[in-house]
Amino acid sequence: MPLKHTKWITVFIALFLVLPIFMGLIGTLLPAFQFFPPLGEYTFSLDPWRNMLAQGEFYASLKLTLISGIGGPLLSLWLALSLLAWGYQRPFFKKIEAFLSPILAIPHAAIAIGLLFLLSPSGWLIRLFSPWLTGFERPPNWITVQDPYSLSLIFALVIKEMPYLLFVMMAAMKSIQARETIQACQALGYGRLTLWRKVLIPQLYPIIRLPIFIVIAFSLTVVDLALVIGPNTPSTLAITLYRWFNDPDLSMRLMGSAGAVFLMLVIVFTLAGWEIMHKLLSHLTRYERSNGRRCGFSDNLLGSGVVLGLITLLSAFAALLLLPLWSVAKRWRFPDALPSTWTWNNIERATPLLLELASNTLIIAVIATLIAGVFSLIMLEIKRLSCAKSATPSEHHAFDWLIYVPILLPQIGFLFGLHVLLIYLDLNGSLCAIIALHLMYVLPYVYLTLKGPYLAYNEQYLQQANRLNYYPWRHYVTIKLAMLKPALFTAFAMGFSVSIAQYLPTLIAGEGRHSTLTTEAVALAASGDRKKVGSMALLQALFPVIVFWFAQVIPSRWTKWRLTIKCFFSKDKKCSA
Repeated sequence: MPLKHTKWITVFIALFLVLPIFMGLIGTLLPAFQFFPPLGEYTFSLDPWRNMLAQGEFYASLKLTLISGIGGPLLSLWLALSLLAWGYQRPFFKKIEAFLSPILAIPHAAIAIGLLFLLSPSGWLIRLFSPWLTGFERPPNWITVQDPYSLSLIFALVIKEMPYLLFVMMAAMKSIQARETIQACQALGYGRLTLWRKVLIPQLYPIIRLPIFIVIAFSLTVVDLALVIGPNTPSTLAITLYRWFNDPDLSMRLMGSAGAVFLMLVIVFTLAGWEIMHKLLSHLTRYERSNGRRCGFSDNLLGSGVVLGLITLLSAFAALLLLPLWSVAKRWRFPDALPSTWTWNNIERATPLLLELASNTLIIAVIATLIAGVFSLIMLEIKRLSCAKSATPSEHHAFDWLIYVPILLPQIGFLFGLHVLLIYLDLNGSLCAIIALHLMYVLPYVYLTLKGPYLAYNEQYLQQANRLNYYPWRHYVTIKLAMLKPALFTAFAMGFSVSIAQYLPTLIAGEGRHSTLTTEAVALAASGDRKKVGSMALLQALFPVIVFWFAQVIPSRWTKWRLTIKCFFSKDKKCSA
C-alpha cells in the first residue's frame, strides 16, 4: 500500500468513528440548552437545567449512580488484585484462568437474568436452603434484587467487571517482570501477599489505569444491567434519562439532554477524583511500603478479597447454569431445588421467535465484526508503514486515542442525539443503521485485540516470500494473515461478543423494528415468564461462548484440516499414506 494514500484512508476511518459521535454530542448538547428546532425551540435557555434540578428523582438517581458506579469498580479491582496475588504462577490458577473466557463472553443481560434467577426471593439460592434450614415453604417477602440501595446491581457489575480486570492484569504481568520480582522478594523473606502489596501492585496499576477508567465509565452509565437487576423508582441516572428520552411528551427530551450532559460531567469528575484519591493513597502508604516489614495487617485485606472473589466466580457460574435449567423446566415449584419435571416444549414453543431473533443477532454481529476486522487491519498496516518510515513514530498515534472515545463516552450521552440525525437522514429503523452503531463499539475492541500481535509480527517472513516470488497481496493473505490466525480469531470472537451485548444502540437505531436476543431478553426480564426468558438468555449466552470456543480450536487445527481436505481431493497416493 503506497504511503501517500494512507493519509486519506486514515482520515476516512477516523471520521467514520468520530463524526457520528460528534454529531450525537451536538444533538444532545444543543437541546440541553433548549435549542431544538424539531420542537420549534430556536433560542438558548437554562430552563432544561432548572427543570432537571427541580426533579426530586434526579437527586435520588444520582446518589444510586455514584454508589453503584464507584462501588462496583472499587470492589472489582480489589477482588481481581486479591485473586491475582493469591494465585499467580500457581498450577491450579490456570483452571480459574480458563473459567474467565466464558464469563467475559457472556453478554451483560444474560448475566443479569441469571442473577435474577439466583438471587430473587424465589430464586435458586433460597431454594437450596429451604425448607430444611430457613423453614420457608413460600418465597419470603424480601427485596434481594432491584433493591433500593443498588446492592444487587453492584454485585452484577462485580461479576462482569472483575473477570475483565483480572484478564487485563494477567496480560500486563509480562511487562513488569513479575516472576523475577517475586523470586527476589521471596528470597528476602517477604510473604506472597506482602510483596504484591508493596512491590507489584504499585507497578501494575499505571498499566491498567485505562481499563479501570473504562470500567468506571461503564458502571456509571450501564442501562441493560440496571433495567434487569438494578433499583427502580428511583432508578440509576442512566435509566431515569432513558425514561425521559422515551417520554411521550417530547419536551422531556430537553430535560433528558441536560441530564445526559450532566452525566458526562459526572464521569469526568469521577475519573479525576479516582486519580486524585490514588495519588493521595500512594503518598499516605509510601512509608508503609518501604519500612522493610515482611508482613502487615493490611495483607488481610487481600486475603479476604480472595474468599470473596472465589464466591463471586462461583455465583457467576451458578447464575449461568440456571439459564438452561429454566429453559427446560416444566414444573418447578418452590422450594424444590430442581425441577420436578422436564420438557423441551418451552424451547419448541419459542422456536419461531428465537429463530427470528437469532438471525437478526447473528447478521448484525457478523457483519459489524467483519467490517471492524477489515478496518483494524487497514489501520494497523498504515500504522506499521508509518512507524517504519517516520523517525518519530509517536506522532502517528492519534488514532490510538480516538479509538477509546466510544468506550469512554456514555451511550446515553450521544445516542439519542444521534437518533435525531438518523431520523433527519431517514435512516432510522434500518438494519444498516444498527450495524453502523454496533460498529462504533466493536471496532475499538477488535483493533485493540489485534494491535499487539499485528505490530509484533516479524516482517522478514513476508519479505522473504516476496523475494522468492513477488505477489504481495497473495503473500499478505496466505502468509502474514495465516500466521496471525490466533489473533484474528480471538479479535473476531471479542468483537462478536461485544456486538451481541449491545442493547441501547440496537434499540435506538432499530426503533423496535429489528429486535435481537438482547433487546427481547431485557424487555421480557420483568415479565415473570422465567421459562421463556431463560430460553432467550441461554441462546444469547451460547452464541459468544461457541464463537470463543471456535477461536481457540480452529487456529491450532487449521493446518491439519487443510492438509486433510487437500489430500482427500488429491489423486496423489502419497497423501493417503
